[in-house]
Amino acid sequence: MIYCSLDFETTGVNIVTDRPIEYGGVLYSTGQKKCLDNLGMLIKTDVYVTPEITRITGITRPALDRFGYEGTEVIPLVLEMIAASDAVIGYNCRRFDYYILTEWAKREALKVPEKPWIDLFYDMPWQVPTGKLSHVAADHGILNLFPHSALADAQTVLAIAAKYDESLLLKRSQSPVVVLRSLAPREANDQVKKMKFRWNPSNKLWWKPVKQQDVDEIIQACPFGVTIEKNWTPEELDQ
Repeated sequence: MIYCSLDFETTGVNIVTDRPIEYGGVLYSTGQKKCLDNLGMLIKTDVYVTPEITRITGITRPALDRFGYEGTEVIPLVLEMIAASDAVIGYNCRRFDYYILTEWAKREALKVPEKPWIDLFYDMPWQVPTGKLSHVAADHGILNLFPHSALADAQTVLAIAAKYDESLLLKRSQSPVVVLRSLAPREANDQVKKMKFRWNPSNKLWWKPVKQQDVDEIIQACPFGVTIEKNWTPEELDQ
């Protein structure tokens, strides 16, 4: 299988108004265990790069002005890499990078090639703890030397993915994400946290995004009552 592992650094988290300022992509053959192509590029933008974004990514306006490429030069290369792959892979990519890219393509009157998107945030076995990419990498014995550098993050995703069977990840990527809601009383909060449920203060609920194929197994593993939440999506609860 040929993966296109990709990552974007952006001016913020709004998929419509924010813009990509760095792209990292790797074409990788799982059969050859070989990187076929690597691409890392800063991308010029007129959108303000805040001090907070610079703190997180290390990307500054002077760096973009001097070393950045025009977006119209970069996006054809991104789409060519995806077209050459069998599947796109990333971390949190279906909730963020996919939409950043599709909005960008829409602005340029282009279309993103249709490929499966494997998101390691969701598509590793449910027992694997998720969180920051650098932490997940460390749990797998992998060191990301340049966190929030798009190319380094894309390479780190591939190193993690190599720990799992590609057909398992691809199959899991086809299962929808659903939200589980804890029915545990307040005194059981420690157990809820142990099962990696998250607290949403606005809606006053403990919730956990899971793959639909894992629902029965996770419910059986929880030492408290759980139900499928149908009123909220992960994106809405994550805000």
